[in-house]
Amino acid sequence: MSGQNPYEPPKAELAAGLPELEPDLAPAAGMGARFLNFIIDGIIVRIVITALVVAVLAAGGDASEEASALAMVLALVGMVAYYVVLEASFGWTVAKLITGTRVVRFDGHKPRWPQVIGRTFARFIPFEPFSLLFSSATQGWHDSLSGTRVIKVRR
Repeated sequence: MSGQNPYEPPKAELAAGLPELEPDLAPAAGMGARFLNFIIDGIIVRIVITALVVAVLAAGGDASEEASALAMVLALVGMVAYYVVLEASFGWTVAKLITGTRVVRFDGHKPRWPQVIGRTFARFIPFEPFSLLFSSATQGWHDSLSGTRVIKVRR
């Protein structure tokens, strides 16, 4: 025998994988993908929020002002949780997963929790969705204020 263990796992050089993408070379997501993200996430958030609100109101059987206030609070919490949990944990929402885009910091790394929280709350700025239309860098206010950007990860 040659001295090798036939049951030994194969060896691979760990540094031989794909090179890490330089932040400046990462292609920015286009306006079409950003608009599609806005539409898909909007539909998902509204469906989830509507389901939560209907469940709460049906469980309470009450159409009072308190129930309406609770429904609005749940709607806001649902929207914030959707964006914060998914973007901070994975760097994407369901729409970004579908369109092959991802949220990263300006340096190309995964965004931090405070950045994602700031990004999410910046979405409440009036007329914020229109900020993408008037930006030359396909960056909305929620991107620039939080120090993040959306890149294309799939071509």
